Amino acid sequence: MKFINWTNESERLKEKLKQLSPDSKPKWGRMDAHQMIEHLILIFEMSNGTKIVEVHTPEKYIDKTQAFLLTDREMPKNYVAEFIPKDPIPYKYSNLNLAIDVLSTSIEKYHSYWEVNCEDLCSHPVFGRLNKNLWNRVHNKHITHHLLQFGIK
Repeated sequence: MKFINWTNESERLKEKLKQLSPDSKPKWGRMDAHQMIEHLILIFEMSNGTKIVEVHTPEKYIDKTQAFLLTDREMPKNYVAEFIPKDPIPYKYSNLNLAIDVLSTSIEKYHSYWEVNCEDLCSHPVFGRLNKNLWNRVHNKHITHHLLQFGIK
């Protein structure tokens, strides 16, 4: 699958996300639309220096997980990482549209962070310590995965 570079298409992404409503039903998974947007925000916070996380994947598997990022394979449906809580996390933002706006701000922070910290590495719980190129791959696969989850093409 060819992935859109969502990190550079934030206005287009925002238009796509505005198709969501609080009643939007996922094709798979247990997150509702609002939870999914807040989940995307969290991943951007990991990649823009806002949230520091530990890597849960054993070191011996990191090369394999990062190699996946360089493929055109989609993220698997219904994959639940061990660190994701079983019970829904309460909403951080009062409504879906506000969460979408915060996501847009998080994407802007992502670009600002990497302009200044171009040689940095930020940790992802599954994929390990990543540079900007690999983070772009994470975000583009991850956003595509969740758009498809809610039937947005």
